[in-house]
Amino acid sequence: MSQNPSYHAGVAVPVFSLRSDDSCGIGEFPDLKKLADWCVMTGLKMIQILPVNDTTTDGSWGDSYPYKSISTKALHPIYLNVEKVGALKDKADKKRFEELKKELNAKEFVDYPKVFETKMWYLRRIYDSFNVQPAAECAASQNVIACGQCDGFYEFLQRHCDMQLTDAVGYLRERGIMLKGDLPIGVNRESDDVKQNPHLFNLDMETGAPPDGFAPKGQNWGFPTYNWAAMEAENFQWWKERVAWFKKYFDALRIDHIFGFFRIWEIPKGSPDASYGHYSPEDPKMWEIEGRKRLSEIFSLSFRAKRCGVEKSSLIQSFDEIGISPLPTVDRNDNLLICGEDLGMGAPCVPGVMRELGILSLEVQRMPKNSTRPFSDPRENPYLSVDTTGTHDMPTIRGWWEQDRELSARYYHEMLHHTDNAPYFCEPWVCQEIVEQHMNSSSQWVILPIQDYIAMDGNFRWDNTWDEQINEPSDPNWKWKYRMHQSLEALLNNEKLILTLKNMIRKYSRQH
Repeated sequence: MSQNPSYHAGVAVPVFSLRSDDSCGIGEFPDLKKLADWCVMTGLKMIQILPVNDTTTDGSWGDSYPYKSISTKALHPIYLNVEKVGALKDKADKKRFEELKKELNAKEFVDYPKVFETKMWYLRRIYDSFNVQPAAECAASQNVIACGQCDGFYEFLQRHCDMQLTDAVGYLRERGIMLKGDLPIGVNRESDDVKQNPHLFNLDMETGAPPDGFAPKGQNWGFPTYNWAAMEAENFQWWKERVAWFKKYFDALRIDHIFGFFRIWEIPKGSPDASYGHYSPEDPKMWEIEGRKRLSEIFSLSFRAKRCGVEKSSLIQSFDEIGISPLPTVDRNDNLLICGEDLGMGAPCVPGVMRELGILSLEVQRMPKNSTRPFSDPRENPYLSVDTTGTHDMPTIRGWWEQDRELSARYYHEMLHHTDNAPYFCEPWVCQEIVEQHMNSSSQWVILPIQDYIAMDGNFRWDNTWDEQINEPSDPNWKWKYRMHQSLEALLNNEKLILTLKNMIRKYSRQH
């Protein structure tokens, strides 16, 4: 067993944000292959994406919110490359589709309702033109059963979703690239999970976050809270099946709002805003007990520690010490890399439990966990962590730079150690210094948003800085529509950016 800690780097980008010559108005599962090729060329080892579960209710902008799935075991058909499903036979249909594809790809953003309408029209044409016989045994069949939809068309969609994502995942694994999925803390109130298991949810309550600097009135995500007592009585089977579904497609897992496993901000349904909520359990003494029990049982983490001879109370310094490889192995069931999103107002017990169970924390320099400091130093991060410049809920580094010029000037002097006046904009060379500072982090993984990598090339990055922000958490009606200005083909041909990133990864020994 290796005694030397390993270090790696990756890229974070939603599937819907990818742009390629082959896709239709939105990123698609096959686009992950081209992104993987870029990762191989640069030395990146992981692609982190947002949830890809089906969110379809009415095809409107509300469905663009990726964390509000209608089933935890169904993929979103909007990510299908429809032309790979089948070719249209009617000449008029072909012409219409080519015109729509050209129109949608010309847009700077994802026109979610129009893309969804176009793809459903195309897929229905394909389905109706063939005598489709759904496969009796495939992952897609289970996806359909799980989400309570039994019609042939939906099974047809899920079968092709499973085929295309499985094909992309196989391509990544052949090239040593991990795919990191996102496990949302909640599910849609109207989801089939809730309909089939109403006793596992508190339907008179809603999930959210307390007021903070990002959202003064707090956040109400609209999900029902979990009936943890009922879930425990069933040995957390619903959760275990959910994790098993993830393992089919993902090598690593981001637990969204991991604090929710310890305590959740619970808001009575119908409240004016999230500030009317409270923590559940209300007794802080229960948070550590409940969090450790739920996480260890659901993700089999206590078993991992025990089988490797590591006591639960010990401070695990690296995955090597507990026999868990940070890269995919043949036996994937025991090698799902678990990461927790632990930003914001957390409970004091959370970091200790995460360390004990070998769950990687998330470290964001401009959101330090030490509230007495304006920035954290990436070199001081715990090894068992993922370091990043920002999340999908934050501006890019360029947007942040322009948001508070007094703060960015302080960063320029204190963290980048310059003595001259800070530049008005986050120039490409400044972006490169910031990225390099993160590559020098002590975290096992450095996973940066693709926008921040691209920002290092002044001739390649997009001028519309603020259009690159994926989500604004304080806006409940936000449209999730960011699409890369650059195509994946252009990214693959940008030798300058590839060489810059490749040399940086090698310099800090993150290529293995």
